[in-house]
Amino acid sequence: MVACSNIFSNFKATSLKKLHIMLFCWLVLYSFPLALYADTEVDLSEMSIEELMNRKVVTASRTEQNLSDTASAVFVISQNDIRRSGVNSIPDALRLVPGLHVAKIDSSKWAVTSRGFNGRFANNLLVLIDGRTLSSSNSAGVFWEVQDRVLEDIERIEVIRGPGASVWGGNAVNGIINIITKNSTDTQGSMVSLIGGDRNGISARQGWQFSDQGTARIYAKFFRQDGLVDKNGNDAKDDWNMSRGGFRLDWSANNQHTFMLQGDAYGGQIEQRLNIPSISSLSGITSVFDTADTQGGNLLARWEYSQSLASRLSTQFYYENFRRDDRIKDEKHNTFDFDLQHEIALDQNNEFIWGIGYRFSTNEFSKSGLVKISPKRHNLHLASAFLQDKLNFFNRQLEISLGSKFEYHSFSGFEYLPTIRMLWKINAHQRVWAASSRSTRVPSIAERNAEIPFAAIPQIQSFVVLQGNNDFKPETVISYELGYRFWSSDRFSFDLAIFYNKYDNLIFTELTPPTKAGVIPLKIINGEKATTWGTEITVNWHPLDWVRFQASGSYLKMNFDQFQSSAFSVGSFPSNDRRDPEIQFSFRSSFDLTPYIEFDYWLRYVDAIPNIEVFNANQHPSINSYVAMDARLGWKPHKDVQLAIGVRNLNDPQHLEYLSEIATFPVQVQRNYYVQATWTF
Repeated sequence: MVACSNIFSNFKATSLKKLHIMLFCWLVLYSFPLALYADTEVDLSEMSIEELMNRKVVTASRTEQNLSDTASAVFVISQNDIRRSGVNSIPDALRLVPGLHVAKIDSSKWAVTSRGFNGRFANNLLVLIDGRTLSSSNSAGVFWEVQDRVLEDIERIEVIRGPGASVWGGNAVNGIINIITKNSTDTQGSMVSLIGGDRNGISARQGWQFSDQGTARIYAKFFRQDGLVDKNGNDAKDDWNMSRGGFRLDWSANNQHTFMLQGDAYGGQIEQRLNIPSISSLSGITSVFDTADTQGGNLLARWEYSQSLASRLSTQFYYENFRRDDRIKDEKHNTFDFDLQHEIALDQNNEFIWGIGYRFSTNEFSKSGLVKISPKRHNLHLASAFLQDKLNFFNRQLEISLGSKFEYHSFSGFEYLPTIRMLWKINAHQRVWAASSRSTRVPSIAERNAEIPFAAIPQIQSFVVLQGNNDFKPETVISYELGYRFWSSDRFSFDLAIFYNKYDNLIFTELTPPTKAGVIPLKIINGEKATTWGTEITVNWHPLDWVRFQASGSYLKMNFDQFQSSAFSVGSFPSNDRRDPEIQFSFRSSFDLTPYIEFDYWLRYVDAIPNIEVFNANQHPSINSYVAMDARLGWKPHKDVQLAIGVRNLNDPQHLEYLSEIATFPVQVQRNYYVQATWTF
């Protein structure tokens, strides 16, 4: 312990960092003798290629099916992927997915999307946790900073690149992310996890069995995240912290009834630096420091009844509360959601599923802040029903799925969202699939009712104000997809997806005649069209039992047809200027050096994003391409103890990843080191 104590004499760190280093050293010293008694048989928690292709997924069709037999561009992040990549947040883990653009805006904010149209609140992507929708009613996007769990309790993350509106509804336009947590049966006993570095925190979980058929767990988590830096390497003062806790209960009886109840509550303080339009500054912007207070909670209940092998009924209800107060706006949301679905096997070649749903949300906004929403209270209703039929032909070698979702939303009225999908099983190790779908993106409260000071022109003492439009209609897209999968025994797999999308009624902005002094109105309207096309490729190769490689790449091309409704038309903002890299590449390697030591290396390339239309970007008109290299060394001195050290952005001291549409000060992501210790008992 003397060696560890000497660290502190020369190490300038906060008390919290010192505590984590001391605990890490203690675990190393405590665990070393235990390694002598560790079991000789070690579960490496790795799946073969064949097992990977045969694991079950549910997001694509809302029913269980093998990954290999899914007529969608699907990718699954396993618990082992999360652990060995060294990530410390859900958005970081999503960088593993080919074709997904994941970028840090500042220390707490993220931009995440699939196949284009990224932003702080990317609204063409549907995000779920255990079937609960995470999208904000105000922006239709996701506050990623409050979407968190004990990462060890996540079973897998299923990601669908491409539309899924026929079963999930509006906003499942370009992709679906479904974060699935472990059944409490799989989290029995105790677990404590510590992390130190740019993020310092602790997670703890306790699981137990309360009856012959019932199990439960509770958890608590706290962390403090260091801030990033500006382009000159100075502290951006955007550090933040978050505390959360929750529970999950699972119960089953007679192999027919299963019941799940879970809930979470959280609260945190987020420091942020904002660029605010100002007519008193020659540059037209003023940088201010602000603190956002956020808190919320949710409760989800699900009951499933398997009447027979040919019939299964499930129903789900959830409630969610969210509140955020900062200089941009103060908002409160309450959401109630009910969902029912019934799966029926009409015969061995015909599987039918139908469902209904209803969601009600109350939304309240303060009139103070940068963004003003009028009226300040909104009650939104969403009623839906869906039908899907899967037919098998030629001894189940050909599958055709047809279906549609039908929705009525307070803003968009009635919409139909059909799809047709085909899967051809060429042989035991090859699949070809194709699909065509129609999807819509429902307008958000902000797009219809907000006023946002978008820019300032000091020379004429005026603000350009982005104004919502009550007549704003849903955006629509027709999608075409084609895919191919091949895998050979337990060593090699290849996955290819090609897509072409046609968008209509995209958001556009148009200058309108001023109605009062000092305000230049910039009105939101429909009108722009676009086409996007691209490809995504993933290759897995396991040359040896202890060596694994994964390479993936994506290409995205976006073309916009500029709409001119009058002489005042000025272009598109904020959704449709190009905010996505054309090319992305990822290479991961994992080595099990000994039964107790593992090494992981991850390289990522992200293409440049030029000429971004942001008024308050503080002279950052584009984002340069960058390469990021991460490395991790893990040690398992005892079957119940896991230790790891790692570095992120090994090759680059700092780089810019994204520029937010409105207000956020541009910051740089820098190199950082971390230590982690997990103890289960």
